[in-house]
Amino acid sequence: MTFDIGKASSFVFLSLVASLILSLSMLAQPRSTAAANFFESSNLVGTVWLAPEAHDRTTIDRNGKSSVKTGKNIYIEFLGDKSGVFTIKIHWWNVEANINVVEYAVMVHEAENFYHYVEAEHPDDSNFPGIAASGTFRLINESEAELTQIGRLLDGSASAFVTRLNLVDAAPDVPLKQTYPKMK
Repeated sequence: MTFDIGKASSFVFLSLVASLILSLSMLAQPRSTAAANFFESSNLVGTVWLAPEAHDRTTIDRNGKSSVKTGKNIYIEFLGDKSGVFTIKIHWWNVEANINVVEYAVMVHEAENFYHYVEAEHPDDSNFPGIAASGTFRLINESEAELTQIGRLLDGSASAFVTRLNLVDAAPDVPLKQTYPKMK
């Protein structure tokens, strides 16, 4: 077993950024939404949260060149809860780019209506088309949430997005064959 200092440093950096986001989000949160949880945590299991509009992803590389990728649809689904640790599915797609990606993460409740998640890592040779990331899920009310994600692309660029989600009855049908990870 080897220890990769680069990956460890990235994890520490992402954890610090997530903590900063949590602190800033708590300061910006209106008092009325910070008063109590909208859901008992166990009641989130089985819920699906869908973005009503496609979101943009902002990226900047090590030379300061920034870009915006547009048109990604996304939903998250709460799969389970074991002793306060949620397992979630993050499903995003872009019909025009023929991309349909499913990722998995763990999530914990950090404050009233506020959760932090970390996605499973993608192998370096995976050709993963998105952000290897962590982020936050903040309930705005009983039917709306805000999802943030911040991390790195495979080329080392920093990338992030923020999008709104609505509670829906079921996951939508995605009109594309899954492209990542490849189905066996």
